Amino acid sequence: MKSKVFQAFTQKLQYFDDDIELIDALRISVLRGDLTDPGSAHVIKSVDPACHPHLARRQNSDGSRKNTIYHLRGTVYSSYVKDVYEEVTHYLRTILAQASLNGFSSGRIVGEHSFKIDAKTVLALGSWENMCQHVTESVFQSLEAEKSTLKLIEKIARKLDLDVSEQTLNAALPYLEVRHYLVHADGRLPTDFIQKYPQIKSTRGKVELDYVFISELRSSVNSLVAEIDAEVISKRLLRLQDTRP
Repeated sequence: MKSKVFQAFTQKLQYFDDDIELIDALRISVLRGDLTDPGSAHVIKSVDPACHPHLARRQNSDGSRKNTIYHLRGTVYSSYVKDVYEEVTHYLRTILAQASLNGFSSGRIVGEHSFKIDAKTVLALGSWENMCQHVTESVFQSLEAEKSTLKLIEKIARKLDLDVSEQTLNAALPYLEVRHYLVHADGRLPTDFIQKYPQIKSTRGKVELDYVFISELRSSVNSLVAEIDAEVISKRLLRLQDTRP
């Protein structure tokens, strides 16, 4: 048994994996010369200056092709890191809402994040499901505002009384935290991060987004979410309609 939102999470990762494999296949083709036209002035075949004015500026040379394809790969890898992080937070947010909808302890879910809802909002929400969604969204935003991936996961686990392995969490944490530095610091890692997580390679202070990094990210994050989901299912936090065999 697993949650439907975990199933959706794994499916999203599969789509992201398609992107990773596509860019690798494209990289191989470009570097092997499959997309090179010796009789053209352009970096690869099918470049039309009218449609591709920026790409048309690049020379027909191995160095230019290498720079172009590796820059594209870096962009795809960076997007992958950000997308995986967003899918993890979407999973946690959804599980919190679905647990509240199933009648899990309101005291634990809301905790110190108490707030008021006026009568107009209650009427506008119109249903118990919308009310649970509204409340848990407010709670989740309060947790996200702390800007700490570790605290976010730990507090969600405490609210739902989940036993998440410290080893599993610590394995995934640095890969999830890299997202913050990609978004806010162009991939530059602070010295304390580099020292704390030597497994995350960096060059001149910037994270190296290579295939090894992406593979470790996917494996460790998937293991973390799978473990959380197994706990959610074993403690029967969800309605039957929110699960699947």
